Amino acid sequence: MLVTAVAAVTSLLALTAQAWPHRPYGPQPWGYFTNNTIWQPPGKETVSYPRYTELADGTIIATSALGGVSPGYFPIFESKDGGAHWTYISNLTDQVNGWGMSAQPALEVLSKPIGGYPAGTILGSGNSWSQNGTRIDLYASTDIGRTWHFVSHIANGTAPNTTNGAHPIWEPKLLQYEDVVVAYYSDQRDPLHGQKLSHQVSYDLKSWGPVVNDVALPLYEARPGMTNIAFIAPIKKWILVHETPIGNSSSYGVNYPVHYVMADTPLEFGLNEDIPLVVNNQTAPNASPYVVWSPLGGEYGTIVVSDADRMQVFTNQCGGDRNEWEIHETPAGAVYSRAIQIFKKRPDHLAIYGGNTYDDSAADVHKPFSITVVNLLQVLKAPQGVIPA
Repeated sequence: MLVTAVAAVTSLLALTAQAWPHRPYGPQPWGYFTNNTIWQPPGKETVSYPRYTELADGTIIATSALGGVSPGYFPIFESKDGGAHWTYISNLTDQVNGWGMSAQPALEVLSKPIGGYPAGTILGSGNSWSQNGTRIDLYASTDIGRTWHFVSHIANGTAPNTTNGAHPIWEPKLLQYEDVVVAYYSDQRDPLHGQKLSHQVSYDLKSWGPVVNDVALPLYEARPGMTNIAFIAPIKKWILVHETPIGNSSSYGVNYPVHYVMADTPLEFGLNEDIPLVVNNQTAPNASPYVVWSPLGGEYGTIVVSDADRMQVFTNQCGGDRNEWEIHETPAGAVYSRAIQIFKKRPDHLAIYGGNTYDDSAADVHKPFSITVVNLLQVLKAPQGVIPA
């Protein structure tokens, strides 16, 4: 049995090496590459929670949360060649609270004008916090991320505290949908829920509508968090992924199992079923999921989901059918709230952003902010070796 196990592992490694061949000449524009450094922090800063937005011309604007700095800020970087080369362009800072931009950045680019801001305006948000409260604010840049100015307060909560019964807010996600901008976030303010997922809508970027529930589970102890969203064009559905810890319990061997919701619009998730994401009734992603969709991979394209603990990604080529999830190898490392991206004009390019895991940061490890770009079609052919988190 030992010989058989060793042979299986050797075969898996050989197949993985074939899927991700070594490229000795460094990252090439619009190519495929592994762990290309975007930025190496110069001191004690730790990089996690990477985020990005892609402009109409393919330019990528990326940022991350930084640990070990006070007041916090989000460094902004730009790539014009598919992530091969990067330029630092600015910092997104807290301009109104005096608390810093503490964690959980979010970026979105306007595809059409809204509130006097032209198409191409980059919106930025994050969680600004201190012992006085948590605050999700909106900033805008009209010069491709070179400068930023405060636009509005979206939502306010009490001081950061993950204990049920406290009332902070967390983890914003921005989306332009038709003629509105939607701000999603994790919300502990409802006395009926230890935490729920909410959104608010703005028609002008300055005033924000009422709080709407996206995922509010009947069990008080359930804490759905970390909203991420993608559109699945062939079936005209939206998908929301989130983690769902319930106290100290585990599901399929993980403590922060990932669930998803499908809806006709990104404003109606609260009307629909919350579904566990499980592969072969035995393996679930764990924590801080991110979701994208590519038109490649068959009639329904491919949904790709990342979690915080694995190098692999989870895929679905059947429009989100709960019984059709797979897990596939990638060469990219695990990252706390790892972001993934499908390039708009190159749907075979799957980008995976790198940084620290939660445990890395706790251990004072300082990994660079990085990007891996792989061929999605090769990912789908890669081994389905299920490696424990």
